Amino acid sequence: MSDFYSNKIILAPMVKAGRTPLRLLALDYGADLVYTEEIVDLKLLQSKRIVNDTLKTVDYMLEDEVVLRIAPEEKSKIVLQIGTNSPEKAVGVVKKVQQDIAAIDVNMGCPKPFSISGGMGAALLSKPDIVKEVLTALVKASNIPVSCKIRVLNKPEDTLKFVEMIQETGIAAFGIHGRRRNERPGDVNRIDEIKQVVEFAKIPVIANGGSGLINSYEDILRFKQETGASSVMIARSILQRPSILRKEGVFSMQQEIEQFLDKCCELDETYTQIKYVVQRILGSQQEFDPRGKATIAAVNSLEIYRAWGKEGKYKEYKEFHQKHSLKRKAALEEIDGVHCGNFTFAIKRLRQTVTPKVVLNIYCDQQKLPKPNYISVKRDSDGRFEGFVEVGDKKYTSKIVQPNIRMAEQVAAFAALVGLGLRDKLPGEWDE
Repeated sequence: MSDFYSNKIILAPMVKAGRTPLRLLALDYGADLVYTEEIVDLKLLQSKRIVNDTLKTVDYMLEDEVVLRIAPEEKSKIVLQIGTNSPEKAVGVVKKVQQDIAAIDVNMGCPKPFSISGGMGAALLSKPDIVKEVLTALVKASNIPVSCKIRVLNKPEDTLKFVEMIQETGIAAFGIHGRRRNERPGDVNRIDEIKQVVEFAKIPVIANGGSGLINSYEDILRFKQETGASSVMIARSILQRPSILRKEGVFSMQQEIEQFLDKCCELDETYTQIKYVVQRILGSQQEFDPRGKATIAAVNSLEIYRAWGKEGKYKEYKEFHQKHSLKRKAALEEIDGVHCGNFTFAIKRLRQTVTPKVVLNIYCDQQKLPKPNYISVKRDSDGRFEGFVEVGDKKYTSKIVQPNIRMAEQVAAFAALVGLGLRDKLPGEWDE
């Protein structure tokens, strides 16, 4: 039996948070294994594997979106968690990705609507036949350890019956959360039921759900001891205070945020993801710390870095990434008669009076050109929009698609301003 999952302290899977920067920070602080955020099987199957020579990472890209970015220093410790209810798709994922990861996990514990509505996550707890098919197929096809993450069921005897079934599929380990599907973080984590599962199971058990009582490294060890589990995985407590993973003691909030931002700089993380994690580390200090207030008000990455004294490092890395990346944002390229670039910005920027469309309209009036003509195309794969704008006899667009038509048109206008040499006419920091 593999000891991959045995005697480990693990960063649990967290949507929006469990991306490369936080995973690497957790490893630096002392985590033994790190889970990705849950990624739906189809998204990975539709993605393209790219070796990113600039960042020294392996990226799985879907159009312009980084679905999964894997750094070399985490390759032997990263567990990919997938959302699936299909043996065929699950097998397709592991065959595609297993060369870049250490293990694969099936999410059967997430109670959030986006998972359950697709018949994945905690919805699988009531579909043991599908669970058995998925795990059996994965174990047979995989060259790496396979695990799953579940929750306690409404009756302890039902939980044990479910555990007996999943361990017979040949999985290497499983995680178990001590709250039921309909319960939330404020409810009691059933440590006694986890302990009962640990005593019953024949394979390593990873205890989960203890964040409410974990504020230090010693608390992590206490949770492990109380449950009797082989390993423990922590989510919220690490997100709020990453350095609780350190045996030597916690860092200050400022140190945690600065070190996290350093990782984000190096890995070219997006504004949305940066802000999400920094806000969680800030907690209530969002309202009182001047840097917290500046983070909340920030409408792009630069403003977040500036709030924490990291503007210089951000600009240094940004320049490096733009100069060396295959996705150069500084210039436009012409494809089938359309001038294309990689541009986007935070939607909050549109609260300003002067927007890209306003500047472009002024330019057309001054040059006695017809008003810009906008066209937006909805992408079938994810429902997002690609915007195009025609100015005179030229067309412009951004390769980075947007959530709605309004943003698609504004970003297309921004691309036109860059192409026409008018970027300096738009006041403020818009570049993302």
